[in-house]
Amino acid sequence: MNFTAIDFETAHPKHWSICQVGLVRVDDGEIVDKVSLLIKPPNNFYWDLFIDIHGISAEDTEDAPTFYDIWHEIEPYIQDQ
Repeated sequence: MNFTAIDFETAHPKHWSICQVGLVRVDDGEIVDKVSLLIKPPNNFYWDLFIDIHGISAEDTEDAPTFYDIWHEIEPYIQDQ
């Protein structure tokens, strides 16, 4: 079985407020690669409740790249799947 599992954390309820992405690539039932990337959400704005849930805050992502900037790192995990 081959697939990529993807987990997004968000800074608030809007789906575009991604602050972290985790990917795990599985080939023939074995984990072959994994990555976790911090992402600066738009305006680096967070709801306190979401910080309490995942522990990521504006200070953590202040210097992180945007989703657009890291897309080239994510795309190979999901391309042709």
